[in-house]
Amino acid sequence: MKSPQIIQTSNITAVRIYRSMLAMVVLAGIGIAYFAIIPAAHVSRLRLTANFFSYFTIQTNALVFLGLVFSLAVPRSRPGQWAQCPPVRSALLSYVVMTSVIYALVLQTAWRPTGWQARGDQILHYAVPVLYFIDWLFWVRRGALLWRHALWWLSFPAAYAVYTLIHGYVSGFYPYPFIDVPEIGLDETAVNMAWMTAGFLGLGTLVITIDRLACRYGARNARAL
Repeated sequence: MKSPQIIQTSNITAVRIYRSMLAMVVLAGIGIAYFAIIPAAHVSRLRLTANFFSYFTIQTNALVFLGLVFSLAVPRSRPGQWAQCPPVRSALLSYVVMTSVIYALVLQTAWRPTGWQARGDQILHYAVPVLYFIDWLFWVRRGALLWRHALWWLSFPAAYAVYTLIHGYVSGFYPYPFIDVPEIGLDETAVNMAWMTAGFLGLGTLVITIDRLACRYGARNARAL
């Protein structure tokens, strides 16, 4: 019979392998989505890159990638400790799941990519949220979330909204049709942002509820690695 120490070491190794593979999936999704874009003749690669990283999907997946790399490569450093913090991982989960929901409900009918661009979108909007949810559900420490965290998690979407409006005003590029101020007007944009805020708040509350239910049913000691 294997000792508890050997079993625990084996479990840690399995989790690290899973997270390493997840990090590679995220990086592949970002890379495929980026290099599949064919810029127009008047658009420079620098401007295309700036616009590419203006998408909430790309920013959140990049944060997921960095969090995985920090937690795996330098777990004892400040970035590594930050990446392993349950509220941080839970916030990232709510962000990537929201990108999946918005893509499925709002964007999929208006945006129909093909070829490698479609593959990149599928990885970032569907594969990553599911794989990251599995990681969060089984290997993130339970019982560390407070209800007020759902409010704190709104800070990144709020900062993104401010950045998007400023960047859009300066460059003329708005990444999503529901925040395209010149096209739909500032009033409708504000209404859409209010709905998005409610969605983020509701999803954050759901994440905390799942955490508390999991804690109640015996997953309190899930190890954050």
